[in-house]
Amino acid sequence: MYRRLGWGAVLILALALAGCSGRSNTASSASKPSGQAAAAAPQNLTVKGLDTLKFDPSSLTARANAPIHVTLDDNGAALVHDFVIDNAGGKQFKIEAQPNGRASGDMTLPAGTYQFYCSQPGHKEAGMVGTLTVS
Repeated sequence: MYRRLGWGAVLILALALAGCSGRSNTASSASKPSGQAAAAAPQNLTVKGLDTLKFDPSSLTARANAPIHVTLDDNGAALVHDFVIDNAGGKQFKIEAQPNGRASGDMTLPAGTYQFYCSQPGHKEAGMVGTLTVS
């Protein structure tokens, strides 16, 4: 009887080890060349819109021709802010956040220097502008 239990335990252990071998039929990012994996990952940029009519930071950088995920964090308590680039690859890019809120959007840009600003009345004129350098 103990002999049967011994073989049963060995069989269960062998099956458990086979199941935990980590082999899978699905493709993983490790099997992709590193250039493909890096190109697919978006660049995350976060900028704060302040009620002092400033962006923090006012200068951003990103890689050219790669996805850029921009998050506008409006941490002010009273004013709506937005993040606008007029010519973002031939069209306008705009995200808007409510006070104490967040908004985000995605874009891909060619190399260049882009001005971003808040288009709420009087904000750009008060100095709520910044620069995105893409290279």
